[in-house]
Amino acid sequence: MNPFAQRKKNPSRWVIPVTIVALLSGFLISIAFTATQAVDSRMGNLPPEIINPALLGSLDLADEVAKLRSEVSKLREEKGRLESTLANQGNASSELNKSLQDVKKFAGLTDLEGPGLIVTLDDSKKSADEMLIANDGVVHFIDVLKTVNELFNAGAEAISVNGLRVGPGTDFRCVGTTILVDSQKIAPPVVIQAIGDQKTLMGAINMPGGILEDLRSIDPAMAKVEPADKLYLPAFDGTTTGQFGKVPEVKP
Repeated sequence: MNPFAQRKKNPSRWVIPVTIVALLSGFLISIAFTATQAVDSRMGNLPPEIINPALLGSLDLADEVAKLRSEVSKLREEKGRLESTLANQGNASSELNKSLQDVKKFAGLTDLEGPGLIVTLDDSKKSADEMLIANDGVVHFIDVLKTVNELFNAGAEAISVNGLRVGPGTDFRCVGTTILVDSQKIAPPVVIQAIGDQKTLMGAINMPGGILEDLRSIDPAMAKVEPADKLYLPAFDGTTTGQFGKVPEVKP
């Protein structure tokens, strides 16, 4: 008996299923290939600037999250750097402003308040017959100038004369019987206010052989000194514009 005789009589049992599977496989492969070609063709026709790189590469979300975290980290570092820069600039501005205020205070260009002394110089009330020299009982500009200089030498930080702030270039002189302070006329009593250490200023202004001792030798009432816990001195209101000097661009 031929064992292959039965299979030859029924060839359709394996041919038909295999044929169907082959046709389906070919159809599916054809569809996949066509779709891929269509996508590639359409992406190639798009302008480069509007193509999302994410569509061309991996769609792995883990990779995208890692990229975003890296960008966030870079932005945070940049933010920290900018904040540090701004803080340093703020400190520099603060130091610059402090230096400017110190210079203005030194030059008398700002109001100032603090403890100090009040020195009052006044003409003597004695009659001419009581004076060895009649003019000795009058307060002169030189008396005011010497008093101001002694206070500055003793460490006074600011001085005013009859409400006029004394600056680095303040001028004292006499025109007849009138005392001029930067062209401003003043008359006795001359009130000199000085901000500084009270004890030091008091010792300097009352030192033996000083200007006040000279005035008191004529008449003790010509010079009076009293401490003040709080003085208010206005800013210098004279001209600060120079005509000849200028700051050099390059130091010699």
